[in-house]
Amino acid sequence: MFDGNHVQTGAGRYFQCHGALKRLGQEAADYGERILILFGDETVKAKTGKRIEESLQDQGLQYTELVYEGPSTREGFLRVAEKIKKFQAQVIVGVGGGRILDIAKGASDLADIRVFTAPTSAATCAAYAVLYVEYGEDGRLAQSCFMKHETSGVLADLDYILDDCPLRYFASGLVDAMAKNPEFIFTSLCLGDAGKIPPVEAAVRIARYTYDKYLESGRQAVEDFRNKADSQLLDDIVNMNIMMTGLISNLSVGGKSLALAHNYYDAICCLHHEIRKNFLHGELVGMALPMQIYVNGGTEEEIRTLQSFLKDMEVPVTLEDVGFPRDEKALEELVEYIYRVTHYEDEGLKKKIREGMEYLKATNW
Repeated sequence: MFDGNHVQTGAGRYFQCHGALKRLGQEAADYGERILILFGDETVKAKTGKRIEESLQDQGLQYTELVYEGPSTREGFLRVAEKIKKFQAQVIVGVGGGRILDIAKGASDLADIRVFTAPTSAATCAAYAVLYVEYGEDGRLAQSCFMKHETSGVLADLDYILDDCPLRYFASGLVDAMAKNPEFIFTSLCLGDAGKIPPVEAAVRIARYTYDKYLESGRQAVEDFRNKADSQLLDDIVNMNIMMTGLISNLSVGGKSLALAHNYYDAICCLHHEIRKNFLHGELVGMALPMQIYVNGGTEEEIRTLQSFLKDMEVPVTLEDVGFPRDEKALEELVEYIYRVTHYEDEGLKKKIREGMEYLKATNW
């Protein structure tokens, strides 16, 4: 099933509550006395630094801090790993968004130490997932890497994720997580029973549940977030964005996966760097979901329902929204890239992708 590879389905421990970061020292102390804190930027450090420092000091731990604003590249992993070795850190803690969490995970692999994650938004499942993304120095996706050890702990502090984070990040994480269900459907349509091992089947069922829950409750969750309501629904959606979606990814590691919406994101990263710089990962994945559902054979009603939902989430829904050029040649290049990296040779699929991209066009294209 897993070709002799070890199985990692989650994080060692997961905490989600107001004040979760106060537990960092207690949790990290189980793995060592020397801690490297890796912040995504100075703003994140200013928000979270005091709470982290006090928690480590309470446990008598030694620590050093590093702010790293570079991309998630091999060079970035090596630079942070060198800092780990110089300080002789036994634990690294990534604090911030998906980029810095991936860097912390990549550096922990190179230095062979334990990693904790402290997400400051619910925009990504990177805090929980056992993989991290490596980009080339040109900004293009290089590879997805699977960790030697699962994340030792996730500290999802709602004081930052809900009370001190823009709505845009919350909505982005929500629509990104929705992609799992239609992408699993597409994989099943293409591969049939291939890759249908028990963990993947479990992931499929969780993905269906979360997709339906998002459609049912996502609008109310956004309203609660906007109004700073401390609701059970918000707590549930944060958990789904980070832990449940990460769990889906982890469970599906042993099977095959085809993902058009995420391949659209990769195409934008590769062919249109300027767009990638201005939009969040989940925003770009989410806007491609109508195309994914069309290719899956979804109904017009299903597609329009999703598009209406995406608009209510205030994420981009058309190529015009993200500044994509009104150029059929550029659009064909995008379609060709998506088809090529899907690794499923079927000229009929390319035609369906091209037809599905019509849903991403503005009415006056």
